[in-house]
Amino acid sequence: MRPSLNLGPKPLITLTKTLAILTLVLLSTAQNLRAKSPENNLTVAEQYLLAAANEARASQGLRPVRLDPVLTEASGVHAREMANHAAISHQFDGEPELATRGANAGAHFSLITENVGEAPSSVIIHDLWMHSPGHRANLLDPNVDSIGIAIVTRNNQLYAVEDFASTVQTLTLNQQERTVASVLAQSGLRVAETTDDARQTCTMSTGYAGSRQPWFIMRYTAASLNDIPNQLKTRLNSGKYHQAIVGACGTNRKTPFTAYNIAVLLYP
Repeated sequence: MRPSLNLGPKPLITLTKTLAILTLVLLSTAQNLRAKSPENNLTVAEQYLLAAANEARASQGLRPVRLDPVLTEASGVHAREMANHAAISHQFDGEPELATRGANAGAHFSLITENVGEAPSSVIIHDLWMHSPGHRANLLDPNVDSIGIAIVTRNNQLYAVEDFASTVQTLTLNQQERTVASVLAQSGLRVAETTDDARQTCTMSTGYAGSRQPWFIMRYTAASLNDIPNQLKTRLNSGKYHQAIVGACGTNRKTPFTAYNIAVLLYP
């Protein structure tokens, strides 16, 4: 039996004041939480999807995904499209595909996936996703680190979108080169600070820039700078190389995906 609350003979005016004070305290606490929380712009239904996603990931020993406001903006655009059409789809006629929507919103990523759903509540939507192999795989993908969530309601139906991504940090060419140089230095290489020749070489499909001929040139594209290609690791482990120059460059390819372009020149 649930215990009853006996207020006794307390005067109404005292009870009213107590409730008023309690209300002010609760409102103040809620405002402080909203100010400190990165999820402060999410609705309750959207907050549930975020919490449910990270709970499911934690149960599998996976790191949580962080709420990305740019991905959330992209999710919102598509959620409104679904509500307008009163249907779920990953792309409607005349609408950009997923990767382009994410890039148009300003996101930088090497991987992006999406869950869409429709149901009367977010609890049902998450349950449907977890019982769908494709949607479950997106939720439990160990390669993603960020999520965007949006829900739009129409006629008591919730149209929900989750966009997952492996985000790529925006770095200057100098920052990219310093990061790769620090990885190479762990192999005992002396990495030169001069990068002009390597930067120029990075932009070339063949050959090299500068008067000094490298013994080996490695050009590669990567979403992370903390790991170098296996072919380059093999060269470093050979013991034949003792100096290196690292160069980074941009790309002219029209693609919504983001990656780093790196050239490593090895010398004896």
